[in-house]
Amino acid sequence: MLRFCVSILCAFSAVTCGGDKADSAPVSAGADQAQLDKGEVLVKSLTPTGDEGVAAEARAVVSAPPEKVFGFLDDCARFKEFMPRVKDSALRGTEGDAKICYTEIGMPFPISNLWSEVRSVTTRLPDGGYQRAWTLIKGTYKRNTGNWKVQPWGADGTKSLVTYTLDVNPDVMIPDAIIRKAQTGSLPDVFEALRKRAQGG
Repeated sequence: MLRFCVSILCAFSAVTCGGDKADSAPVSAGADQAQLDKGEVLVKSLTPTGDEGVAAEARAVVSAPPEKVFGFLDDCARFKEFMPRVKDSALRGTEGDAKICYTEIGMPFPISNLWSEVRSVTTRLPDGGYQRAWTLIKGTYKRNTGNWKVQPWGADGTKSLVTYTLDVNPDVMIPDAIIRKAQTGSLPDVFEALRKRAQGG
């Protein structure tokens, strides 16, 4: 059950380390390129804010252009249609250039479902990609920040490098050490769901 709990915490926490600020650093074509081109999901642990909760970054290549992939990640009302463990999602309104997004994550008994409203801001990146970054407004989290970044990958424009960064502290009685240990195995499920969505699955 603990692995299941962690899976749904990390699968879609409304989802950092990046906040609302776009990172314009170029995509590296270094040592990770071969693994990414083979379809692997690369996950690394980060230090969460205040050393409480869990933080991580995951990257993978999706076989669809950035505009298409980002369209799914920016449409928060439809997360419930394809994201793992998302029981409900909605666009609650807008504030200037920000969207107010609601997400409910299903939890196993006897833990209550997690929910959040976040302020989500979209940014166009200099390389032609996109970023969606959010910060917590309210919910069953002490902290819930994160971002999705979608950047061009390859020369023909048909693929995207997708980076998911999260920094969350859910208000549940699961020790941080267990959450951090198990998170690596849960994030690939999110990318598999995104790949299926991008391919019309």
